[in-house]
Amino acid sequence: MVQTAGMMMRFRAELGACDLMVAASGNGRGRIMVDATPETMLLSQIGSDRRADPSDTLPQEVALLPAQSGGAFGRRGWPGDTLLPLATRQGSRLWLLSRGKADEDDRVAAIGYAAEAVGPVADYTGVDAQVTAGWLRAGVLQISVTVASTTVRARAGRA
Repeated sequence: MVQTAGMMMRFRAELGACDLMVAASGNGRGRIMVDATPETMLLSQIGSDRRADPSDTLPQEVALLPAQSGGAFGRRGWPGDTLLPLATRQGSRLWLLSRGKADEDDRVAAIGYAAEAVGPVADYTGVDAQVTAGWLRAGVLQISVTVASTTVRARAGRA
């Protein structure tokens, strides 16, 4: 496994978002903590919106109706994709499930979207990613991704 090191992020339930972790160093100051696990990479991949493929139906679209573009930003995506190698995308397409039918097809799609998102992390670390998804309640999926001994969870579907 490749050793990783980068700025440490952790999910903070009270914020409902990720936050950079700071270690106190005295006099009210601190330093950004370094993360040597794949957790920050996984959080970044699962928590960022990947640009929708041209064949994807956007949540605000009505299936089978022509001429629906969603506007300039309708397909979302991470702005840093322009800096990545050609055909490389950051993030996940889990956001596409926000208007899903909450059925087995959505659960399988969520596993596929999460696996697609964390594939680069697994490739980089040299360790396979294990992705599972289960229903928390009607319309809300919990996706779990494990790489090495690190597990990250995310929710998808209707909040």
